[in-house]
Amino acid sequence: MSINNNLTISHFQSSNTVNDCPTKIQPEYAFIGRSNVGKSSLINSILNQKAAYTSSKPGKTQLINHFEVNNKWCLVDLPGYGYAKISKQKRKEIIERNNNYFQNRGVQLIAVFFLIDIRIEPQKIDLEKMEWLVNNNIYFIRTFTKCDKLSAYKIKKSAEIYNKSMKQNNWVSIPETIVTSSKNKIGINEVLTKIEKLNNQYFNFQSNIT
Repeated sequence: MSINNNLTISHFQSSNTVNDCPTKIQPEYAFIGRSNVGKSSLINSILNQKAAYTSSKPGKTQLINHFEVNNKWCLVDLPGYGYAKISKQKRKEIIERNNNYFQNRGVQLIAVFFLIDIRIEPQKIDLEKMEWLVNNNIYFIRTFTKCDKLSAYKIKKSAEIYNKSMKQNNWVSIPETIVTSSKNKIGINEVLTKIEKLNNQYFNFQSNIT
C-alpha cells in the first residue's frame, strides 16, 4: 500500500543561491544526479503529483527548488550535472550552486538521495560526486533509478558492478542503497519510509534540546 497518498505540497520556492533558500528551519532531503537520470519523474512519484517539471531534454532544472511537504519537511530538487549542451560557465555555476547548498545549509540538510541510472555503467563523475559528499561529511543514500528497464537479474548484476567499481576506487564500505522506478512505483515507499524515520529522529532530537 502506498504511503504517499496524504502528502500535500504546502509551499514551493525556487532559489538562485543558498542564501535565497527558505528561512524556515525544518528537515530537508536533497535529490541530485546527472542530467537525464529521471530525477523529476522520481520526485513526482514520491510526491504523488506532477510537482517537478519533466522534459525529454535534460538539464531543465537549474535552480534550487524547495517543495515543503505537509508543513513539516522539504524535498529539495537540485540542478542536475554533467549535461554537455550548456555553456562551460553555466556548468560551473550549477556546480557552485549545488556545492554551496551542501556546505552551507546546515543541520537541516538531513540526507541526500544521490540518483544513478542503474542501466549505465559506473561513471567517473558520479563516483567523484559521492566521494565529495563523504569528504564533506554529508550523509547520502545511493538511489538507483529506472530499474523497470532491467530484469531482476540485470539489476543485481548492475549493482554488483557498481559496488566492485567503488571498492576499486578505495571505498571502504558500500553506501546505503535504494532501487527505484518512477514508472512502476518501485522503491517509493522505501524512500518515504526512510524520510519518515529520519524526520522522527530529527524531531525527537529537537524536542530533547528545547
